[in-house]
Amino acid sequence: YSFCTLLLHISSRDTLKTMILLTLTALVSSVALDFDVVVYDATSGGVMSGVAAARHGLSTAVICASWPACYEEGGKIIGGMSANGLGQTDLGSHEDYVGGLAKEFYTRNRRKYNTTTNSANCRLPSTSCNATFNLEPHVAQSIFEEMISESGVHLVYGAHAVSVNKTSTTINSITLSNGDIYHGKVFVDAGYEADLVHLSNTTYTIGRESRQQFNESLAGKTATDSGNEFNAGISPWATDANDTLAHFVSPTDTEEVGQGDNRVQSYNFRLCVTSEETRIPFESLQPENYTRSDWRILVEYVNKCSEPGKKCQTGYPSCSLAPIPNNKFDMNNCGGISTDFVGKSWNYPDATWDERKQIWKEHKEYILGLLHTLSTDPDIPESVRQTTSRYGYCPDEFVATGGFPPGLYVREARRLVGEHIFNQNTPGEQRKSGDIGDLSVGLGGYNFDSHNALRYHCPNKTVCHGKGPADVGPSEDYVWLEGDVEIGPGGYQIPFWVTLPKAAETTNLLVVAAPSASHVGMSTLRMEPQFMILGHSVGVAAALFVKSSASQVQELNLTALHNMLIADKQLLSL
Repeated sequence: YSFCTLLLHISSRDTLKTMILLTLTALVSSVALDFDVVVYDATSGGVMSGVAAARHGLSTAVICASWPACYEEGGKIIGGMSANGLGQTDLGSHEDYVGGLAKEFYTRNRRKYNTTTNSANCRLPSTSCNATFNLEPHVAQSIFEEMISESGVHLVYGAHAVSVNKTSTTINSITLSNGDIYHGKVFVDAGYEADLVHLSNTTYTIGRESRQQFNESLAGKTATDSGNEFNAGISPWATDANDTLAHFVSPTDTEEVGQGDNRVQSYNFRLCVTSEETRIPFESLQPENYTRSDWRILVEYVNKCSEPGKKCQTGYPSCSLAPIPNNKFDMNNCGGISTDFVGKSWNYPDATWDERKQIWKEHKEYILGLLHTLSTDPDIPESVRQTTSRYGYCPDEFVATGGFPPGLYVREARRLVGEHIFNQNTPGEQRKSGDIGDLSVGLGGYNFDSHNALRYHCPNKTVCHGKGPADVGPSEDYVWLEGDVEIGPGGYQIPFWVTLPKAAETTNLLVVAAPSASHVGMSTLRMEPQFMILGHSVGVAAALFVKSSASQVQELNLTALHNMLIADKQLLSL
């Protein structure tokens, strides 16, 4: 204190005085905290990791880091995409593989409603199931908050990791952007972006493997017409001069089918919309830099698909409006041009913090421009404009951001590279070899589900592997997409090793939302129920690590872990 007082009386070198005072202020305001378990990012899996570790008696911190969702300006929302608009939970054909804390979460969701209408599945409204799997965002958020509060987890909002202190293979602490330092015995990276993996110099990968790398038939560049494609021939050109490609169209793709690359499947926002009179009109949020001509391919596609006899994947404001309670809908991507900002996710995984913010803003600008065009452009058929305008944002959702969800749907970013890689063949290999026993930490069964990575100019069908709209002649050029995969793997067990770095690199880190998987393997593991399942099991593994004599997470007693998970009602066998 006396030193600071003395500085205030220094009459010269004001700049130096200011710098010293600012440094001292930062030192005084920052804190160092010690926990048994430090969980980085409060995604759905991160919440479950924190809750599981705390319920097993460990001091646990969960750091909510995603911008802007975890910050004041975003509404301080925990739970990742499950609380940011992804209301129609991705389950596949059945929900029998959801157990443990994930099942508890969906059971709590059911109990939030006094429903009277029976249904054939476990979606609300329903009285036929104890757990229900479609979520109002604010209800999901409240459940995550209840579980965190009840378990005594220390929850931190609005700061992200800037560095990791590491000795040999052991992480000692992480430093946040607010200066606070979190020490832990074990760390959990539950972020969609795997920032702790990156900062700890643990090996990761980005993009798509070739078909040859893991002998995966679905890997690399695709050449299919399975869905989310242009079902009508659309000119790739901005004008009739045919010399400049239209906005949102990339140049001709020269990659071979099955070739690996750094492309990342597309991201979007999962809007929560309603047709109630109380809706907030889409036009309440305007794009800042709207150029009408940028949306030429959307206008042409909507008009062509309105012609008699055309069979297009269309619907307005999207052909994917999945019902959730109280006359709300989870609006997702659908068709050749929709809410996915195709091709603009590639740089996100390794981007700086400021660069990620810019990419987030570009994605928001894109979806606002899409809705503005569908609602107002005079060249869009009046029926489409009217149908789009019958929907709007929900007034009781995402209040801090005017009804717009703050969480960007990062479907895939970095992926851990451990000793083993979960890939397209893993489920089939399990069916041949049988139950994997104590190695299982959960179950899965959703599709290999990857969204498009590129929208590009096809000069003709020969160049584009024989694929294209039916109304396009053999020598005509058109717009096409690649990357979409939607094929079921069947049920499978999730091995513990998907959460483990290589022992030679990092020995007290467990990974939830960026598991050790190929791009194709990740496309089934990336669903929110799987992240909750993995988060729960990782939290229990962290507790076992702290309480045991193991010096590495890679050396945990898997029989002991199995027994703890069974006691927690986790489902481990098909």
